[in-house]
Amino acid sequence: MITDIHSHNVSAMHEYKINSFCMKDKDTVDFISAIHISIGIHPWYVTTDDIEEQTEWIKQTAINDKRVIAIGECGTDKLCNTDMNLQYEAFCNCITLSEELKLPLIIHSVKTSNEIIRLRKSIKPKQAWIIHGFRGKPEQALQYINNGLYLSFGKLYNTESIKITPHDRLLFETDEHSGNIIEIITNAAKTLDIPTDKIQNIASENAKRLFFNR
Repeated sequence: MITDIHSHNVSAMHEYKINSFCMKDKDTVDFISAIHISIGIHPWYVTTDDIEEQTEWIKQTAINDKRVIAIGECGTDKLCNTDMNLQYEAFCNCITLSEELKLPLIIHSVKTSNEIIRLRKSIKPKQAWIIHGFRGKPEQALQYINNGLYLSFGKLYNTESIKITPHDRLLFETDEHSGNIIEIITNAAKTLDIPTDKIQNIASENAKRLFFNR
């Protein structure tokens, strides 16, 4: 039962989470020991020298490693030092792989929501797009929701945004947080005034539909 759709911590409750990796992690103990994984080109960790190599590594790993159940994280970030054109190219490569391999896309977006939505409207992808670690205001949440995206909430989030997110678009994650996903879901349940076990079941069913229904 997956309830944590995006984590960089392998050690605890690994059977209930999807661990996120880049090519630079491929020889680490964490990568080797993870049970369910997503792989992508993170906008922080791409250069003109390795973008093609990273793209090919994702493709071959996703084809040959059955643990891969999503592409990402990938996306665009206006606060990092990577050239925006290179970020965009890397993101588009990951979108292409997501469509070709029929895997959902986990997106890293920092101050680029308009660009993400514009790109989605242009490409019209068939695979699910998930905004990870969403902390935006309700207006931004509605933009994403109205354009068919899913929102994944971590330890910190705007309480009004999670309240307006439809239950069938609702996901949770630990990301870099070392705590337990149950802690995050319990806090969300209090915010939503819904029993914790109900929110946990909603998150699990959404994850099952997105990542294991293929």
